[in-house]
Amino acid sequence: MPNQKKTKPSLLYRIKHFIGTPAGISLAVLFWSVFITGVVYLITTTQILRVGWRIVQAPTMLLLNILPVLLVILLLFFLTRKLFFSVSCSAVLFIFFAVTDRVKVIMRQEPLLPTDLTLVKETVAILKTFPVYQLVLIGLLLVAFVVLLVLSFKKSRKTDLPVIPRVIGLVLVIACAFGANQFIYADKGRYDAYPTVDNPYFQVNQYNTKGMIYSFLHQYNITKMTAPEGYDANYFAELENTTQWAPPVNQEYPHIIMIMGEAFSDLSENPHLDFTGYRDPLQNFKAICNSDNAYSGHIAVANFGGGTSNSEYDVLTGCATRYLDNPLPSYNFIHGDFDGIPRQLQKVGYETLSIHPGYAWFYNRQNVYPDLGFETCYFLEDSFDLETQGYGGYINEVVTMDKIIDTLDTHIQEKDSPLFSFTVTIQNHGPYEKHYGTLPANFSTDVPLDETQTDLLTQYFTGVIDADEQIGRLKEYAENSEEPIVLVYFGDHLPGFSNGMEFFDLLDYPIDANGTPEEQLAVYETPYFIWQNDSAEALCGNIKDSAAKLELPENGLMSSQFLGTTVLELFVPGYESPLHQLNNMLRKELPVCANTIYVDADGNYTEFISAKQQEMVKTLKNWQYYKLFDEKSP
Repeated sequence: MPNQKKTKPSLLYRIKHFIGTPAGISLAVLFWSVFITGVVYLITTTQILRVGWRIVQAPTMLLLNILPVLLVILLLFFLTRKLFFSVSCSAVLFIFFAVTDRVKVIMRQEPLLPTDLTLVKETVAILKTFPVYQLVLIGLLLVAFVVLLVLSFKKSRKTDLPVIPRVIGLVLVIACAFGANQFIYADKGRYDAYPTVDNPYFQVNQYNTKGMIYSFLHQYNITKMTAPEGYDANYFAELENTTQWAPPVNQEYPHIIMIMGEAFSDLSENPHLDFTGYRDPLQNFKAICNSDNAYSGHIAVANFGGGTSNSEYDVLTGCATRYLDNPLPSYNFIHGDFDGIPRQLQKVGYETLSIHPGYAWFYNRQNVYPDLGFETCYFLEDSFDLETQGYGGYINEVVTMDKIIDTLDTHIQEKDSPLFSFTVTIQNHGPYEKHYGTLPANFSTDVPLDETQTDLLTQYFTGVIDADEQIGRLKEYAENSEEPIVLVYFGDHLPGFSNGMEFFDLLDYPIDANGTPEEQLAVYETPYFIWQNDSAEALCGNIKDSAAKLELPENGLMSSQFLGTTVLELFVPGYESPLHQLNNMLRKELPVCANTIYVDADGNYTEFISAKQQEMVKTLKNWQYYKLFDEKSP
């Protein structure tokens, strides 16, 4: 037979054959690692050209984002010997985190943090309130991911790889991951040294520039609390005992009713919004603030669009979430009796109770509230019925106020002691898209808004109106009571909308995380008032006169950590707790202490403070650490 000419292998065949070789596998893994990292950057980064220039300036920053993807692909490959599946699974994992990060940034101006993984239960509870179509989309996306993984696993061919190379590969991948995490991703100096686009103190900018993957791993490494440099537990133990305070004999105190309104804000106070012909969302709130019996202003909280428990912590303890320098919710660090404001009020004869018409396990309030000194706690599980009392997926404002007034009324009738009542409302929790169903617009504007934008604001203002109506109801109750009653109302954070900061830009709100110090701080400002009825004024003196004597800021702007101790100064005469005393001393000099932005007693914004003020801030930071981790139960 004549010699047959051999057929030259096709290009596709040669490519498939090459991919099955060690060199081909290596190149494929490297290519897909870079590709997946690029997709993550495109999803999470808003200023890709400026970020690209920063990467050119510091290329190792990009490598630190690629390395984890590469290691995950290799880990899965050595475990399964399926290259296509390993790539697909890694892509799904990192893209899922990237999308989650982007959504969180839009709604809360905060990136995805490792500590978010500890709040799965809370996240699921919030997801239940999303519109049905959004839940369907989320469900379809998850199903698509699962189908992709199943198909990729079935379709992916196993590579012929002996056991010993596989074991060696696994060991090397694990060793490399451990070493990189310990010596590179945990290195704060390295992380801080990389350039950042825009304000470096805004965490979203850190993620945008340095990469979500690198930043996420770095955050994981810094969540462990360590004692501050120069910290001495014995020093603070002595400070705690420097003042032995005894309450005045037969001293009377007013009932203090403190309420934190979910996402309560004064966003309706905008020149582009007009409520003529509609109800002013802040009708009662503004009337109270403008009365002679009130002191009011704004507090600077720690979070935007979420982080409710952090605002609670600041106000109820006189300590500051910002001083913890940790992404975990501050309530995570309370594991025993904490000598905060509720417990201090108990020492002068107050009875204390808390009301939260949400689940007791949310932010671990079922344990934290008793630790803070609340003798009686009312939660959704034992005191409310979501099926009959819900509105927008949460217990409504009317029912919440019913509980506040009923418990106060019962206490007045049955007890001679003053009452400290603290409530967290929940009705106006986001998301706001069709939150209360289909509603007619409740405002007009000279700025063009589409149907979705109009509905979002309408939904949000509906919740504010409901809260404001109940504020007026409570004030009316207090006015008609002969008992001395003080009302404190404040917002926990600004609302997080599904369109992110779009409204703030469209309506020219002076809010910008990358703007002037005033604009940066405004991202975290919520309104408050402290009001007294006539009986409380007769007992404690006029609040405006007291505010002047205590040198409270004329514009009412202060950090959230100062609000609770300010209430104590105003209505518990002669009260002195060593920590709260220092807190109030700092408030007189720096009413706002927000890490890198300070506001002095004259209302000047600054990033620089005196050596004396720096020492006071440092002492309070260290004192907080002592109370959380070293103080014995009081």
